[in-house]
This record gives sequence, structure tokens and C-alpha cells, in this order.
Amino acid sequence: MSERTVDVLVAGSGAAGCAAAIGAHDAGAEVLVVEKAPRPGGLSAMCSGFLRVTRDRTAAAQYLEATSGGRIDGLLIDTMAEWMAELPDVLRTFAAGVDAEVSVRFDHDQGQHETADLYDWEGRDALGWAGIESIPGFDGYDWISPSKGHNLMRVLHHQVEARGVQMLMSTPLVELIVEGKRITGAVIDNDGHRETVRVRGGVVLATGGFEWSTRLLQDHLEIPDITPIGHRWNTGDGVDLAQQVGAATWHMWHLHGSYGFRPPDRIAMRNHLGGTRRSERSVAWIVVDQYGRRFMNEAPPAPQDTPYRDLGWLDPETGRFPRIPCWTIFDESGRQLGPIGRAAWSDPADEYHWSADNLTEIDAGWIKQAGCLSELAEMIDVPGDALAATVEQWNRVVEDGDDTFGRPSGTMEPIRTAPYYAIETWPIVTNTQGGPRHDHLQRVLTPGGEPIAGLWCAGELGSIFGHIYLLGGNLTEAVMGGGCAGRNAAANVSTLPTIIDEAPRGIA
Repeated sequence: MSERTVDVLVAGSGAAGCAAAIGAHDAGAEVLVVEKAPRPGGLSAMCSGFLRVTRDRTAAAQYLEATSGGRIDGLLIDTMAEWMAELPDVLRTFAAGVDAEVSVRFDHDQGQHETADLYDWEGRDALGWAGIESIPGFDGYDWISPSKGHNLMRVLHHQVEARGVQMLMSTPLVELIVEGKRITGAVIDNDGHRETVRVRGGVVLATGGFEWSTRLLQDHLEIPDITPIGHRWNTGDGVDLAQQVGAATWHMWHLHGSYGFRPPDRIAMRNHLGGTRRSERSVAWIVVDQYGRRFMNEAPPAPQDTPYRDLGWLDPETGRFPRIPCWTIFDESGRQLGPIGRAAWSDPADEYHWSADNLTEIDAGWIKQAGCLSELAEMIDVPGDALAATVEQWNRVVEDGDDTFGRPSGTMEPIRTAPYYAIETWPIVTNTQGGPRHDHLQRVLTPGGEPIAGLWCAGELGSIFGHIYLLGGNLTEAVMGGGCAGRNAAANVSTLPTIIDEAPRGIA
């Protein structure tokens, strides 16, 4: 087995991995990045590409405290709030390298209080977004579904490339090397060739979550069946590696997910609510369970974050989960309002574009069509009387504008125009939040709260979000936390300046 030595080894080439490489390099370290997937970018390249920022650290900390549910200590919350304030300047610095246009906006200033993907908690008005709007001459990556995340990752990849940091694709980190209670290296698999990488400083795990690991999902979630739509190489490698060297884990149950569809021989696809809080267009559908009853707000405050939880209800009388699967119901008028589903892919083989009028999916048989509700109920095997009563009740709700489940009146559309439609609906996971527990310096901790010498983590792997997710928050902690992890891994190199005792900060 061949061997090489570097100061810092980073596993992962998404936002967290790139930020870690930049932070370590700028602290004077020699850095190597390894990536399991054949192409760089990770889940970061699939997302909106906009990061959560603030103009008031104190207000941001108040909001983050609400998102933590009392599960995260104050130092981690304060550190994240500080990073949110610093991030716009960090992003502008990086963007200058490719003449990219940076956008920073606070929705509340434009009177968009209801479209910010935020809950109505203390501190929300101080939160905003920062992202890369455009890059001259760059039209995005051709191997991954279109998003503004391409712009963010192009900026970060440029910064890594400009520093001359080597990045190896199709090269997973398969084993951490422990000597004297310290991580001293790792084994990587470079396209089938095993190689030992010794580290003078340490290893940063930025390998993403475990949404594509059936084993880990079943081990840690009560919900018995949930389907991933995120980056298919996020299979929990970092979780396993950290645990093998004694790491504690936290909030392994918490994920970012919604409800969506899994057509035959296709990757799963989510509903088409996008990232808007109260939806920028009418929502054509309602969702009913196997008893034909409606049970949820189909357009909640963050439509791609918490809805999967509604589907995970266990009926204690039967011991079953009667909302897995459930059914999305709409009518002809709703069909014409726009696409019901939306695909996202991390591999060109999975590319799919949902038709604007839903007719392609109807012709394929994914969406069931019937001339009346009783016929539709028979097709989807739900009680006909219950489904008819549910739709009748829904139409009264639309007229009154007052929904028991709290759905905003502006999203409501009646269901009364034949033909009627149904599509089988499942809980969907975009990304997980759990992983190795870490401190405010991104050091991986043991169950006793002691740092594992030489080991850091960043990004979605061990995210601080363990109760309610803050949309855009994963990217903020990836960029800023990744930089922090890389800099502090570099600090372990005896010939480089020691910075680990400084106040926590990001890359800049």
C-alpha cells in the first residue's frame, strides 16, 4: 500500500469540504481533498445556493434558540449567529475571484414577511439570504439538476483550484488511523487503489449525511419508509467512520424532508411547492390517507422541511402507518395550474423534467385519472364515501378560507372539476442533520464530551440543527463551519501558528 503525508486531509467536496480546504490552506497547511463521488459539489450543488445570514447577531441567536428546542448549548448558537453576520463579506471575497454577482437580501424589508421560509419566532426579521446570483461565462454543471447551488460551488471550487489544492474524485475515505488516542491518518481508496494518507494536523470529515443509507435510516428513524431525493453518494460514511473511533452522535432522527412521489424505475421526486413559505402560486391538491381522510397542512411554513412528519403517524389501534403511502388528490382545474412534482438529480442517468401540464405523468400511469370521485377511490383503494366527504369538506374550507390544519387561504383551490386525479405519495428526505457531535470549534467529541484529537467534522454531517431546521442554515454552517474546521486542523501542525484558542470565526 502506497503512502503520502499531508497536513490536513479533507473528505468531501461540497461546500463544507471546499471551505475546510480553503481554511486549512490559508492557515499555511498542505491540504488534500478526497471525494467519494465521480464529480464534485455534493448536495451543496443541488440546493438553492442561498445561505442564511443576519444583520443582528443577538436577534439571530434568539431565532436559533427556538430552532434548537433546547438541544444545543448557547456557545454553539452564538457561534452560528456570529457566522451568519460574517458570511456576506466572506462570500463577497470569494466571489471576487470569478467576478460573480453576490446578492444579499432581507425579505422583511420588501414587505415579504410571509414568503421567507421562516417561522414566526423572535428574531426572524433580522434574518436574510446571501447567495451567488450569476457568474460570467458559467451556465452551471451539466451532471446535476439545475439550481443556484451550482454558482456557489463554482465559486468555492475556483478558490480551491486557485490555491493549488489537490482534489481526488471517486476516492472515498474508508478508514481512520488511530495511534495513541489520536487520528494520525486515513486509508483512502483511489479508484480501487488503497493508499495511506498520514496527517500532521488532522482529518476533516465533510462527507454529508446518510439519506441514501437504508441501514442508518432504519436504525435511527421511527418512520418505517422514507425515500431520498438528495445526493446519492451521501450514504453515512462519516457517521460510521466517526463512530468507529469513539465519536458520540446527536439528533440522528432529525432530517429535512417533505412528501413526494416515487414513480416506477425513477428516482423519487418531491412536490412542486419549492422553497417558498406560503407558496408563490395556488396549491392544486390536498393529501389524504389510506382511509380517505385529509390529515395535514399541505402548504406549511417551510414546505420542504417538516411535512414528512405528518406522514409518519402510527395508528396505535392497528400498529400500522396509514399515511405511508398516502394520496395527493386534485382535479382538472388543478392539473392545469402547473406541475405537481419536481425532480432533482445528482447523476445524469437520473435526469427527469416533470411536464408543465402533468399530462406526460398521466400517460405514464404515475397519476391515476377517473371521471368521478367514486371511481378514483376504487382505483386507489380508499373508502369512496370517506373520500367524497373529504373533498366536500375541503371545498367548504376553500369557500370559508379557514382551515383546521392552518393552510393559508391564498393557497387553496377547490376540487370539483372532472376528471379527478390521484398520485401515490410518500415521505421524502432531502438531507439528514444528525452525525458526530462536535463543539463550537468543529472538533468531534466522545460520549464524555472530550475532543477526539485530530478529528473535525463540518456541514450536514453532524449539523447543529436538531429540532427545527433553518432553511439555508446548512449552507451557512458548511461554509463557515468548514472554514473553522480546516483552520483548526491546520493548527495541530506544530510548525504552523496555533489558532485554536482564538474566538470562533469563519474563513475570512
